[in-house]
Amino acid sequence: MPNKEIVALEKELEGLRLKPPGSELVVALNGIALACFHSDPRRSKACALEAQDLAEKLGLPVEQAKSYRILGIFKRDSGKFAESMSYCRKSMEIYEKLGDKKGMASVHSTMALTYSAQGLIDKTLEHHHEALRLHQEYGADEDELALCHFNIGACYGSLHRLEQAQSFYETAGKIWEKSDNRGKLAYLYNNIGCLCGEKKEPDKAREYFKKALDIREDLGDKKGIASTFGNLGSLHKKLGDNESALDFFIKSFELFDEIGNRRGVAYTCGCIGGVYIKLGRLDEAEEVIIQGLSITRELKIKDWEILCLEKITNLYKAKGDLQKALQYSRELNTCVEENLNEKSMEKIAGLQVQFETENKEKEAEIYRLKNVELSRMNDQLRDALADVKKLQGLLPICASCKKIRDDDGYWQQIELYVSDHSDATFSHGICPECMIKLYGKEFAQGQ
Repeated sequence: MPNKEIVALEKELEGLRLKPPGSELVVALNGIALACFHSDPRRSKACALEAQDLAEKLGLPVEQAKSYRILGIFKRDSGKFAESMSYCRKSMEIYEKLGDKKGMASVHSTMALTYSAQGLIDKTLEHHHEALRLHQEYGADEDELALCHFNIGACYGSLHRLEQAQSFYETAGKIWEKSDNRGKLAYLYNNIGCLCGEKKEPDKAREYFKKALDIREDLGDKKGIASTFGNLGSLHKKLGDNESALDFFIKSFELFDEIGNRRGVAYTCGCIGGVYIKLGRLDEAEEVIIQGLSITRELKIKDWEILCLEKITNLYKAKGDLQKALQYSRELNTCVEENLNEKSMEKIAGLQVQFETENKEKEAEIYRLKNVELSRMNDQLRDALADVKKLQGLLPICASCKKIRDDDGYWQQIELYVSDHSDATFSHGICPECMIKLYGKEFAQGQ
């Protein structure tokens, strides 16, 4: 969100603080927490915590659930995945209790991205699918559905299940083309281009990269343009067209450098250095790879540091400088070992989070099933009680004919009254005493 909008929200918040705390204040706090999430994480966290506390005190469950989800996102980006999932579960519990499927879908999306950050793509995919299902059930707008399809396509792409990825991308594309959402279409075309490259369909890949470039150039999206140039460079490198690959990588580098995106600069330095080595331009390769290595170490991006160390080791081998090649080879081995240890720890942490989450989900399901069974038994009991008709209190009965007076003052035969007020029915006969009274002793004995 642009800074001017954050300023407007802050001004609104100042005015609301002059009044007694209410729902408007909580909504504003959550709004600021989302708005300044990337620009001022500390402010974002403080607002979300305050909103959560106020929402709980004021009895605003929807805003409380929203605050929990924001805190879950914050913890995820801080690398505290267990805490992130804990906040997500709290948010989910509230939305489930309210039957708010839109809120539940948003939490599933957050959980998906938390698993994605840990490299657990199967779990990521599971939660994206659940988010899509919920969006479809409550009737989400098409843009939300398209984003779900896009996210699922990206997951399948990471798993190299290319046909499934293509199918979900195409569904998202139809929606965004219909609504002319050009910014998202550019991301989509860029991803489909990468997909076509993996499927060894270079002409299609170029076609989609061209579509993405046209939109991004029209929108002035320099970061997006640089990204697509980098993808075109990788495509041409795979095809063995090193001159074209170099041209695209240099364009990508220049744009990343212009906008101050040092991560992009570091990555393209490694790519350019690799092509220079293939072209035999070793001195130029040395200069650019060392530049990339310096930035990756400063930014602590292990994967790209390994890329640069591999390139510079090969470079010195090609130059015949075996001492430097050995030096960088040792650094490469150390870096790979450190990276593997870090990845292992992240994987263990991710599996621990997954284990804890699944246990919590199982406990919640058992609790839910118990409640379902209890509710069913209560319904059966209520139905049984409803069927029971009791005769109670004083019954006005005639001392002579034994008729009973009902609530409306009418006299009814005793058997009719009892049938109306219970489930009993009558069959008639004559007792021995009445038999003698009615027909005489001799008749009764004959019977």
